[in-house]
Order: sequence, then C-alpha cells, then structure tokens
Amino acid sequence: MKKFFKVFFYCTGFTALCIVMQFIAAIPVSAAYIFLKSFQYALSGNPELAMNLDLMTVVNDILMPSYILSAILTFFSAWIIHAVFRRKFFERLSLNRTSPVYTAVSFLAGCAMQMPLSFIITLVEKTGIAPDLFEEYTQHVEQLMSNQNTVLQILAVGIMAPLIEEIIFRGLILNQLKRNIPATAAILIQAILFGFVHLNVVQGTYAFVMAVLMGMLTVWFDSLFVSIAFHMGMNLSGVILSEFGAGLSDAAGVIMLAVSFILIPLCIMFLYFKSAKGNSHTPKVNPTEGAGV
Repeated sequence: MKKFFKVFFYCTGFTALCIVMQFIAAIPVSAAYIFLKSFQYALSGNPELAMNLDLMTVVNDILMPSYILSAILTFFSAWIIHAVFRRKFFERLSLNRTSPVYTAVSFLAGCAMQMPLSFIITLVEKTGIAPDLFEEYTQHVEQLMSNQNTVLQILAVGIMAPLIEEIIFRGLILNQLKRNIPATAAILIQAILFGFVHLNVVQGTYAFVMAVLMGMLTVWFDSLFVSIAFHMGMNLSGVILSEFGAGLSDAAGVIMLAVSFILIPLCIMFLYFKSAKGNSHTPKVNPTEGAGV
C-alpha cells in the first residue's frame, strides 16, 4: 500500500505541477507586460491609457511567453524536486539514442496526424454532439492560434510544449509506472493524466489517444526522442496549417488529407516492425523492478 501511494503521488504530483506552473508563469509575464505597456503609454504622453487595458487582450498577448516560461519552470522544478529527494532525474527520462531515421519517420507521422485529427473533430462536431464542449474547444484553439506571433508560436507550441510534456508524461511518469505495473496499464494511465492536464474535454479526449500512441513509441524504442519527434511534428504542423492553411485550395486540402491518412499507418507500422527487429524493444519492461520514487 505504501508503494502504491508513492507511485500515485509521484504521478499526480507531476501532473499537477504542469497545471500549477501555467498559472504561476502567467503572473510575472502579466506584470512585465502591464509595466511595459504603462511605460510605453507614459512616454507617448497618454499614461491614462494604461488604466483601460483590455483583459482579453492582455491574456492573448501573454499567452505564448507564459507557455515558454511555464515549460522552463516545470523542467527546473521537476529537476530540483528529484535532487532534493536524492532521486535520479535524467536517468528516468529514457534518453537513449535511436536511429535518426526512426526519429524522422516519427516526426513525419506527427506532421501527418494533424489534418486527419482536425477532420475527425470537425465530423464529430457536425453531428451536434455536446455543442457547448466544442464551442469551448473552438474558443481555446482560436485564442491559442489567432493573432499570435508566429515565431513565438513555433517556440512555445511547436518546441517547448512537446519537450516538457514528453519529459513529464512519457519520461518521468511513464517510467515510474512501468516499474510497478505492466507496460499496457502504464501507457493508459499516463495517457489519462495527459488528457486531464489539458483541462478541456475535446482536447483532452484526443490528447489521451495521442498519448497512448506516444507512450507506445517510447516503450517500443525505450527512447523519449521518438515520442518527442512525433509530438513536435504534430504541434508544428498545427501552427503552420493555422498560419498558411487558409491559402490552400480545396483540391490541395483533399490531397493532403488523403496522403496523411495513408502516411500515418505506414509510418507507425514501419516504426513498430523496426523496433521489434532492432536492439530496442518492448521486453525491457519488468513490472517486478524496484519502485524507487
């Protein structure tokens, strides 16, 4: 029972850390933003404008910098927590080398996943199921993708978010779970936690499915690099499509969607068979290993 509670608090604790750091990061970023805006208005001779700052404008403008700072704070907090309790940190992340080919194929699979996923979400939304949930999701995505600096989007959504989320969920949490329960159960539990951390039912649902796939990739290759590549590919393609997708013709969109539906199973099958035939593969999981926290 003691071991169960250690594992439970370890996994839920680091999940909570991801959420809490998003709110903590927003505080200094908001303060810096308001100070700079006030200074700018004071220099222009209109200091009273600082009192009329629109809250939604502030939230929108600080979103990407907050994500970046949140990722940095989460990483160093997790590192410090392990250091304080004299637990290994980097050794738990499965940072084992893998072939650049497998990493590239995983990245391609992630890129290909974006359009089919958006297509499926649109189809489900058109059925009229849970309209309030889809409206909430749409507002969240618009805030995340609309009127944002593209460079900051790429850095925050395309690079930093995948890095820290893979470190926490497919690195620390999945590794801890694999030490105590079978790999299949470990993959499912970390996926549930990953879905929950998005705090949005629609996004959390497909995040759960993607987390199962990324968990499988991590276990197959015993390496976090493959799942990081997949996650980055998916997020970066989302940023690029939100920026330039409107310029695509209907025919080009249909062709890209069809190619994506073909690429995904081909890439996943390739990775599965290569992982089973190579040196890195699933049987490294041993549920009877020590459960150090």
